Amino acid sequence: MRQTVIAIVALLIVFTLETFHIIQWYDARVWPLIVFSFGLIVHIYVLKRGVREHEAFLFLPAAIALWMGALAFGGYVLFHDGTMYVLAFTTGLLEWWLFSGEEWLKTPLLFCFGCSVAASLEAGNTFLLLFILMIGILAYMYHTKKERANAH
Repeated sequence: MRQTVIAIVALLIVFTLETFHIIQWYDARVWPLIVFSFGLIVHIYVLKRGVREHEAFLFLPAAIALWMGALAFGGYVLFHDGTMYVLAFTTGLLEWWLFSGEEWLKTPLLFCFGCSVAASLEAGNTFLLLFILMIGILAYMYHTKKERANAH
């Protein structure tokens, strides 16, 4: 815990120094990598501890950070493209729903999924490969959740 606090404080100090132009360390590829790392660290933390139903909501910001960082760093879409935001939010809702079992999340999840498909088709970016990867990964996660539930 102490190392985590030290790392966060160090990152905030570097960010503050950069913001006030005391140091000039800016590269457009750095911030998507930091955002991606945050999402990945939260995913690893929650999955390694074992997903508890009352902590499953952490997947929403973690998935948003993970997908936003990955898509921005990979150069698949630009930040002004709204499909990236909707897709990241939809993925977070899907992970939250899969691990929490909250039935009320189905309606916002289906609505956001429909919006992300419509937005990607209208923008000309189909994201077909990303949707297939997302569906495959989430199907695997859902399958392992069912296996864990049957093991007890």
